[in-house]
Amino acid sequence: MTGRYDRMRWGLILALVLISVSVTQAATITVGADGGDYSSIQKAVDAADPGDTINVESGKYYEKVVVDKRLTLRGVDIGEGLPTLSAVGIGSAITLAADETRLERFIIKNASVGKAGVYVKSDKNTIKGNYVISNKWYGMHFEGSSNNTVVGNTVRSNRYGIWLDAESNDNEILRNELLDNENYNATDAGINRWNENVYGDFDERDSIYKIPGGGSNIDEDPRAPEPTPTVPPAEPITITIKITIPAPVIAMTLIATAAGGL
Repeated sequence: MTGRYDRMRWGLILALVLISVSVTQAATITVGADGGDYSSIQKAVDAADPGDTINVESGKYYEKVVVDKRLTLRGVDIGEGLPTLSAVGIGSAITLAADETRLERFIIKNASVGKAGVYVKSDKNTIKGNYVISNKWYGMHFEGSSNNTVVGNTVRSNRYGIWLDAESNDNEILRNELLDNENYNATDAGINRWNENVYGDFDERDSIYKIPGGGSNIDEDPRAPEPTPTVPPAEPITITIKITIPAPVIAMTLIATAAGGL
């Protein structure tokens, strides 16, 4: 009788464990401009549980997003390009306030003066494959933020590209493109690792790229941007057409310009 009771008790405990696992299993939430579970990224973040994935489909999202729990936010191209997150000139476009968040494959733009396209004030995040462009101040701003991985992003046409303050350390900034940022492509006052990044202001006569900002950070394997291919102007083509009518003969000459002939 005791043995049977023990088996029933352990069976009940196992069932409760399985129920608990199924309840806490991570979910995938879809955000779409014309469909999906939500039409707003912030509403999806608010509804999500830690560990969930939010897939954001192509479209323009005019909002400021604060991520305050561990989530994966992933842009999904459904045939209309990557999703665009625009702060419309008010505040930062997205703030990562929770540790271990992933941010992938977004176009992020239009943060206001003094703010950032991507503002990071947490640790151990992964920021990968985004286009952070045309923000009025910072492209990415790390404040007291450490152990992040920043890889494969394009940070372009901001006032400052990637900015790390003195309390942001042990971050890896790898294989990003930092181009056409007005003041500095990169600024780092902490102690961080930079490697294989493309810098728009890199002089190829140098072997390293020293990161401005007062620290001792260098990129030992920097890259210069690929040269923009130039297309030679098309050669003018002269075409002579003769049209004969009863009298007289009229000769017409047409000048056309075309690439590679007619």
